[in-house]
This record gives sequence, C-alpha cells and structure tokens, in this order.
Amino acid sequence: MPHERGGRLHCDTRTRQWRVRPGYETHPASWVTWLGAATVSAWLGARLPTRAEAAEATVGARAYNCDYAVGDTCPVLEPGRSSADVHHLVGNVQIWCGDGPVLAPDAPAQRHLFGAAWNTPGTQDAIGAVRSRYLLGSSREVGIRPVRDDRTSAATGLGAWELAHRLNGWIDALDGPARPVGELDRLLISVLTGS
Repeated sequence: MPHERGGRLHCDTRTRQWRVRPGYETHPASWVTWLGAATVSAWLGARLPTRAEAAEATVGARAYNCDYAVGDTCPVLEPGRSSADVHHLVGNVQIWCGDGPVLAPDAPAQRHLFGAAWNTPGTQDAIGAVRSRYLLGSSREVGIRPVRDDRTSAATGLGAWELAHRLNGWIDALDGPARPVGELDRLLISVLTGS
C-alpha cells in the first residue's frame, strides 16, 4: 500500500530489502490478506486461531486503541506491561481467523475476522460480531495474531523453499482446467494449513 494511503512496509528498489516506514517499527502489521496471514503463520510454525478460540481468549478483555482513540495503530507494547506479556488481546487491529463461514462449495472462500481495531467500535457487541472477508481482502485495520499450541511449534514452521513449493503447486492448478473459484480457494487453504 502506498505511504500516502497508510502503507508502512515497502521494498527499497535500490537495496532490494524491505523497510518499515520510520516511526512504525513497533506497530502491528496491517493491510494483511488472509493469504499473507496464513503464509506467515506457516513460516513461524504457528496457525491462525479459530473464531471461537479468539472469542474464548478475549473474554473479559478490554479493547485497547479502538473508537479512533489514537487515530491510527499504536505500538504493539502496551504502556506499563512487560515485553514478555501478551499485549492487545483486543484492539489496535482486528485479526484473521483460520476458519470462516460455511458457503457453497463453488463460492469463493471467506475467513472470519475477530476483535476491534483503532477505527472500529470497542464494545463487546462489536468485538463479538460475526464478520468475514475473502482470502485476498485486506484493510488498514486488519492484521495477524498467530497461535502456537500443542499442534504447532517453531520446529513445525515451513521454510521459504517449502512455502514456495506449496504455493507454486497451487499456482500450477490455476493453469489447469477451469475450476470454480471456491474450489481453488479451498485448495489454497489446504496448501497453507494442511486442512
């Protein structure tokens, strides 16, 4: 996303390295698609939480940085908390979930979003509202919160080669016979999550 529209991560064409916009080094990643969130999670040896897991983990949590309180994302570390603590259980950005609404098999797949963001209401009703987006949908208030548990670990992380191999296999399927978008979306979900 261009800087003038809120983009914070850009490739320096001279050095061919990714750079974070100065002043945003400690802010959460945003404008993240489900594809990007699932890929990063797989690379980290983590996964995206289900909507139910996100709801359970945030019971009683107060939304932080919502309702345009700051007017943009704020640093990931909450003031007065240790860097070893979990920060922003709810707020700053909404998160992608690993599951989504049940749709017809040929319909494009969607995945749930959960929580509150800097530009959304922070009420319990708004946080718990059921909403979803298509896999390539993104916006300034959507980010990622990977989960590690007994099914995942750093050791289960996929290396860059394995991720590229899996995604290339999916791209090859796009070149084959015509298929419904929903079928291709579900193949992509399977490639990245193993489910």
